[in-house]
Amino acid sequence: MRRVFAVISAILPALAVACVYAPEGASPPQPAALAVPAPPPPAARFVAVTATLPDAASEGLPPAVLDPIEEGEPLLLDLTLMPPLTPSSRQADGTYSLLEACDFGVVEAEAVSLPTGSFHMLVNAELGTPATNPASLFSCEYDASLMTEDSPGAKWRLRGCFLPQSVSIPTATLWALSPLPASACGIGN
Repeated sequence: MRRVFAVISAILPALAVACVYAPEGASPPQPAALAVPAPPPPAARFVAVTATLPDAASEGLPPAVLDPIEEGEPLLLDLTLMPPLTPSSRQADGTYSLLEACDFGVVEAEAVSLPTGSFHMLVNAELGTPATNPASLFSCEYDASLMTEDSPGAKWRLRGCFLPQSVSIPTATLWALSPLPASACGIGN
């Protein structure tokens, strides 16, 4: 009996310490609120245009494939120029000269002027630097189907994220494209 009493005496203080008494009239503790994750940031709003020029359907008019371009709306552009269209690059003195030779690969240029196949629409694109505008790339690419005795099979391609600004000039529209960070077009988010 003594032994039972010793065991009970040892357990009672431990139970008393382990029990928590709430004062009378106290409301029960509220359940922990679940943390609601913050909503994701809104997706970048931009216009995506993938096109190949010349667009035979345009017949000298501004190419309809470029109609989705909106002034001031970020533009994710992938534009391919097929012969006979030849782009020009801006030289150090600010003038533009035709890119007649293609070494296949990335073309080092600060700015390019791209013919659209229409005298009523012109496109000039600033490329920025690869460090600050990695989405912008201008290249000369090989296409075996374009190879002839006079041509090595070259086509030109401009890809990037740009801010388009429309400039009205006599009888035409010039789209001036300034480079934007890739994230403005949903790249790298």
